[in-house]
Formats: sequence, structure tokens, C-alpha cells
Amino acid sequence: MTRNSSLILAAVIAVTSFLTVPAIGQFTLPKIKVPKIVKKDTPATPTNTDNPTTSNSDSSAQARNVNVRGVPIPGAKIIFSANPDGSNPKTTFTSAENIYGRIDFGGRTMYDAFGWKAMGDRKFYYVSYFVKILPEGSNQGWEHDWHNGRSYTLVTKEEAQKAFWNFDVLPDPTKASSISSAIGDELQYYNSPAGMWPKIGDMDNARRTFPQNGTYNVDITIYGDSYDDWGKPAGEFEKFPTVSANLAFQFSGSDGQRIASGYQKARDAIEAAKNRKEMLHAMPDWWAKAWTPTDPKLAPARLVPQIKGFIGQWNLTYMKHMIVQFTGPLWVIEKNSLGIPEYRMAKPYIYVIYKDAKDNSCQVGALYMRESYSGAGTYGAPYLGGIRDIQYIDCTAVK
Repeated sequence: MTRNSSLILAAVIAVTSFLTVPAIGQFTLPKIKVPKIVKKDTPATPTNTDNPTTSNSDSSAQARNVNVRGVPIPGAKIIFSANPDGSNPKTTFTSAENIYGRIDFGGRTMYDAFGWKAMGDRKFYYVSYFVKILPEGSNQGWEHDWHNGRSYTLVTKEEAQKAFWNFDVLPDPTKASSISSAIGDELQYYNSPAGMWPKIGDMDNARRTFPQNGTYNVDITIYGDSYDDWGKPAGEFEKFPTVSANLAFQFSGSDGQRIASGYQKARDAIEAAKNRKEMLHAMPDWWAKAWTPTDPKLAPARLVPQIKGFIGQWNLTYMKHMIVQFTGPLWVIEKNSLGIPEYRMAKPYIYVIYKDAKDNSCQVGALYMRESYSGAGTYGAPYLGGIRDIQYIDCTAVK
């Protein structure tokens, strides 16, 4: 037998032996101990060592409930009522009713709840007042509507120290008291009603807001500013302190005309209230320092009939007038960009006291006198313009 034949025979015997004896008897298999696996929560956002700004706090911010506006003030809640004092609260109203709101700050003052210490000592404070009116069941709108295009509603220092705040939603327009402005820090611009009135406006807007009879959802959020460590507004709407609530408004077209006229009535009421608050109770000191006219056009014989005719177009009744002291030339020429005269104007203002038949009030305001340029160095007949710088004055004080 050759060497190769011997090797082949040995291989055949080995294979045969392996196939005839069970495999488990061929080898000794060690027992494998499987460790117990403890299940761990998988992070929502995996850690990325290449981006150190990614963290669990970022993940929670991304997962914030978009239906929660800003940071709700703990313990604060809004109730609605048909009464200005908030009595007999309810959440459903008809369009024939007036609506008022009241925030209970849970034992804290309004000043503390909105963090106004950061604003420093002020003559007044303000909140922003968001209102959205949609048909019941509608989900129109954008989740960020509430903090965009914000306006400001006045809060007095006295109100800021109370643990509640009463505000208008859809008040009796002649008694509107919640006042708004597009400029937060300028008190003189607070002259518009807040609440539902601005959304309703005039007849056209009222029809768009309430296209048909039915129930509408009135969504309201009152919110303040967020502040940095220096006490300055940070503008981070996610941190704005907020209080939110909704009410159901059952609209009927039979109330449409009254509702549509309410906005202007509310504006007039706010203006009248402001004027009464700033009313003069004595003749102003400067009234006695009148200038004596040297131009016949400003002499009483010609000027008084002209004043009466001018203010009479608004049903105002002349009481008296004066011309303020001035220095320099009496007439000032106004020219266009080409240097050509357009008109000349009497330098001193003409102040007149008149009575308004609308509310039987007495008011003082300023008029101006002008003459249009006629050419060749001549001017036309004088005419009056104004009235500006209006202020109420106690009628009994006019002497």
C-alpha cells in the first residue's frame, strides 16, 4: 500500500467514526451563564459628543406642550360675569349681555404675580390682553397668535397692589374702563377700549367676526413680560407670565347693530372720563396774560364772529377767547421746497372756551389763523383751523 492510499484510508475511518458516534459525545460543551439584563430607559435625544449644546433640558423644551401659553401664574384664575364686580360668575353669555372679567391671583398681589418689581418705581403698569373669537369647534389660527402684535392695557398703581383685577370683556360701552394702547410706556396714548370691542370694531368687522347666529368661543389670555437679571424685558414669550380662560358667546343677529356701534361709544366714554379726570377747576394762570391785538384781523369785532362760525359746525357755543403772548413778527410765511410761499400763519394761537351741547361740558382749545398765498406777494382772506390742545374746564370756573 502506498503512502497516499494509507492517508485516504485513515481519513475515511475518521469520518465514519464521527458520523456513527453522537456529536454530543465527541466534545465536552461548557455551560454558558447568561447574565441578567436590566432594561434602561433610552434617552429621547441621544448624547452627541460632537455637539455640546444638546442636552436633556433642550429636549424637554422641544417637547413643551404648545397648548400652554408662557408660564401660567400659579393659583391665578379668570372668572367671567355679567356684573362689573364679578358676582354670579358663569362661562356662557348671550350677545344681549355685558361681559366682565376678574382675575384672582391666589393671594398674591398683581404686582408680585407679574414680577413688576423688575420694572422699578412707575406711575402705572400694564399687561397685554389677547382675545380671539372663533366659531365653536373651530381650530383656526396659529399657536403663536397670542403673543404677536401685542397691545398694552393700563393697570394703575392702586390696582397693582390688589390680589385681584377687574377688567372689561364686552362691557356697557358708556362705562368702559379697561384702556389700551399700542405703546406701553406712554400714558398719553392709552385711549382705546380693551377686550372684545377692538375685534368687533364697526359694522363690517362685526359681520366678519360673527357671520351668522350661533355659539362662538372667546379665547382670552392676559400676560406680562419676562425679565432678565438686570430687570429689563427679555422678550422670551415662553417665559411670559400668563392667565388664560375661555367663554361661550351665543350671538344673535338681532344684537348686531348695538354691538357694532359699541366700539366708538366705548372710545368716546374713555376720552370723556380722561377729560373729566384732567379737568381744570379754575381759569389757567396764563389766560390773564393775553396779548392785545394790533392787527384788525385779530380784533374782537372781526375775530369773535369768525370763531363762532368756525366752532358752530360742531354745535359748539362760544364763551370767550384770548390770544397768547408772543415775540417776533405777527405773521410767519411758510414756503414749499421751491421757496414759493404757500400761506402765512399768525404766530400766536387763539385759545377759546366753548360749551359742547353733546355733554353740556365746557372746554378750552387752541385755534390757528392762516391766509393762503394768492401770488404777487398777496394773501387771501384769513381762515381758522384747529381745534387742538383741548382740555375740559369746570363751567362754573369760566369768568
